[in-house]
Amino acid sequence: MLKFGKRINYRPLLVSTVSALVIGGLFGFNISHSLGIKVGIIIFTLIFLGHYLLILPIIFNYWDSDAKFIRYNDEINFGKRLFTMLFPKLDKLTVIDKKLIKSITIIGLPMRNGLLASALVVSTQGGFLYNLLVMMHHPVKLELTLTNNQKVFLDLSRDYVYQPAETLGKIKIFLHDFKPEQIKLNSTTQQVLANL
Repeated sequence: MLKFGKRINYRPLLVSTVSALVIGGLFGFNISHSLGIKVGIIIFTLIFLGHYLLILPIIFNYWDSDAKFIRYNDEINFGKRLFTMLFPKLDKLTVIDKKLIKSITIIGLPMRNGLLASALVVSTQGGFLYNLLVMMHHPVKLELTLTNNQKVFLDLSRDYVYQPAETLGKIKIFLHDFKPEQIKLNSTTQQVLANL
């Protein structure tokens, strides 16, 4: 079984709660308890809803593939995102039968170098901020067109940013399950996969 991305866990809830407790606690102990509670609620809301709710499909974009099926996290709906952030163990994967796939396209390959030459990015290329911004602004995805013309996008950005060679190898293995006429790749993407 091939696995891509990362499954949702308790990190959004824990990071938001701990940040709210620490910052709210500092205000509560030093200024006033009511101000500390208000600041804690604001910090929790900003991190949990303002940050994690918006970027959840970028950070936690798990999907896997076996001989017959593809299972993926369908996190388009904000209600489902919020539910999975609160109860990650209850997250259910959507299943696609590989027989229902009409065509496959890879979007975003090859990724250009020097994508973020901004003075605002102070971390190194291996840093979290750099990788997150690359995943947000230059995603690498598989576009599956099903027999009913529905399009499903499976994100590869996280894997590709952290381990490009291994991810390309896994993509090659994944594509072997399909007929050549189902795979719609541009010449540049074909060249990137052929150079492995």
